[in-house]
Amino acid sequence: IPILKLRLFNMDFQQLIQYNNNLREHQVEAKRKIYDAWNRYGSVMLQMPTGTGKTYLFTSIVNDILSTYRELHKDLHILIVAHRTELLDQISATLSKFGIAHGFVQGAREQHLWKRVQIASIMSLLTEKNYNNTLRLKFDYIIVDEAHHSLADTYIRLFELFPNAKKLGVTATPWRLNHESFLKLYQTLITSPQISWFISKHLLADFDYVSIKPDSYTQKLVDRSEVSQTGDFSNADLDNTFNTQRIRSKLYESYKHFADGRKGIIYAINKLHAAKIAELYSSHGINAVAIDCDTPKEERQNLIELFKEGRIKVLVNVEIFTEGFDCPDISFIQLARPTKSLALYLQQVGRGLRIVEGKEKTIIIDNVGLYNYFGLPDANRKWQYHFKGQDDVEHVTNKKDRISIGDADYVFDESKFNEDNEEMLVIRGATLRNVPIKSVLQKSIVKPIQEISLCDYYLVRGNSDAFSVYPFVKKKGKVTGGVSGCIYEYSSKQHPIIFTANTDKNIELVKRNTKLETIIGFSAMLLQIPEHEILNLDNLCRISGTETRDKASLFEVLKMLSEI
Repeated sequence: IPILKLRLFNMDFQQLIQYNNNLREHQVEAKRKIYDAWNRYGSVMLQMPTGTGKTYLFTSIVNDILSTYRELHKDLHILIVAHRTELLDQISATLSKFGIAHGFVQGAREQHLWKRVQIASIMSLLTEKNYNNTLRLKFDYIIVDEAHHSLADTYIRLFELFPNAKKLGVTATPWRLNHESFLKLYQTLITSPQISWFISKHLLADFDYVSIKPDSYTQKLVDRSEVSQTGDFSNADLDNTFNTQRIRSKLYESYKHFADGRKGIIYAINKLHAAKIAELYSSHGINAVAIDCDTPKEERQNLIELFKEGRIKVLVNVEIFTEGFDCPDISFIQLARPTKSLALYLQQVGRGLRIVEGKEKTIIIDNVGLYNYFGLPDANRKWQYHFKGQDDVEHVTNKKDRISIGDADYVFDESKFNEDNEEMLVIRGATLRNVPIKSVLQKSIVKPIQEISLCDYYLVRGNSDAFSVYPFVKKKGKVTGGVSGCIYEYSSKQHPIIFTANTDKNIELVKRNTKLETIIGFSAMLLQIPEHEILNLDNLCRISGTETRDKASLFEVLKMLSEI
C-alpha cells in the first residue's frame, strides 16, 4: 500500500488500490481519467453512452476507495444520489454484486446511516426529516447518477453543503434543453468514445433506422407544435395533435412492416396516448401494455418481469424507460412522442442498443421525425461544447411560442393527410435498404381513402374500415376549404357498426356513442328528415337513390346521407 498523505485533497488518486479485472477497456480508461482529474479538480463529470456500464464503473470506483481507506484504517462516507426509484434499485443491485454494504435515504425505507455507503434520493436527502443526519455524515465523496439533472436547485444545495467532498457526476448526455452550462457544478468533463466506436467494438448493438419524411404532414405538425415553459413541446398540444386514430394507425402500420414479432418499447406522449396505442396493438393480437409513473410499483415491476420473460411483447410507456432500465433483448424502439431534447432522444433510443447473445440489430422506428432534428443516434456529438453551454440562459416563458419554419401563415388540416407523403424512409439499414418502402406500406392500405361532404357541414374522410369526421370551417355562413379538429373517429376493427333492416337495432347502435348520435341527429335536422327514417335502411336506400341492401357499414350509411 502506498504511503498516502492524510489530507484528502493531497491524495494521489492514481495510487488507489484498483480492481479492474471485470472492467472493459473503455471503463479502465475512464477510471484512469477520473482519478487524474480528481488530482486537479474537486468536481468532475463523466460522459458515457447509455448501456456502456456507467453504474458498474462508478461502483468499481467506490470499491477502490473503500479498499484503500480500509487498508489505511481511515474512516469515510460515500454518497450516491439519483432522482428515481429505478435508478436507486439498480445502483443497490450493483453494489451488492461487489459485496458493498450500503444504506438508503429514501422515503419510508429503513435507514442504516452507520454504513459507509449511502444511496439517496435527491428528493429525500434534504427534507426536514433527513437534513441534519445528512450534515452529520460529512460525506467525503458524492457520486451523482444521471447528472444531466444536477443543475436543479436540490443538487446545487447538496454540493454547497459539502464543499470539500470529491464529486463525480455521470451521464450519457451532458446537455440541457436550455443550453445551460454545467460549469457551475463541475470543473471539467471527461468524455468516452462516441456511440459508433462502441458499436464497432460490439459493445453496443447496431441498428436500422426508419423515419418520416422531413417534408411530411406529420413532420410539419411536429415543427409547429406549441412549446411549453420547460422549452420542450407542450404535452397538451401534442396530445391534441398526435393522439388521433389516423396517426396512431401509422404507428401500428410501421411496426407491422419493420418490426413485426419483435420485442420492444414505444415512447408515448401521456397516459391516454399510451393506453390508446396499447389498445390498438392488442386489437391486432400483439401483447402490448401501457405503463407510466402512476402504475402501482408492484404492478409495474410485475409487468416489467413479464416483458423481460417475453410474455409481454410491447411496453408502451410514458417517461418511465428513459433512465435506469436494463433489458438487453429489446429489438425495436418506436418513437411516438416528439421532443426538442437531445438528451431524451438519446436516452430513449439507447434502451435498444444494449447487446445480448443472438441479437443482431435493433430497429428504431421514428414516427415523429426526431432524426430530422438530431440525426442518427451514433452521430458524433460535441459534448464539450454542450457541457460548457451558455452561462446566460434565456428561459422560455411564452406557452404559445412556436418553432418558426417557413410560412408563418401555414394552416394545418388533418383531412389533407397525404398517404404517399407519409411513407417511412429507410435512413440506415442494410437489411431494409432494398425493401421497396412504398409498395410495402401500400399493402396495408386495402381500401382507397374517400372524402364525403355530409350536408355541407361535415367532412368524412376514410373508408369502411376506418374514417374520421371533421366540421367544415365556415366564414359568414359559407363553407371554406378548411376543417376544424376531428370530432369522431371510427375503426371497424375496434368497434364495428353494421346497420341492418332492423331499425330499432340501428337506433340502439347509434345511441351507444354520443358523438355519433350528434352527427346523425344534426344531419337529419339539416336534411329535414326524421332521424328514425334515416336509420331505416330500406328507406335510406330509397331516398338516396342507392341500390337496396340487407346491411351497410357506418361509412356506407354516411355516404348515402351525402347523396340526399
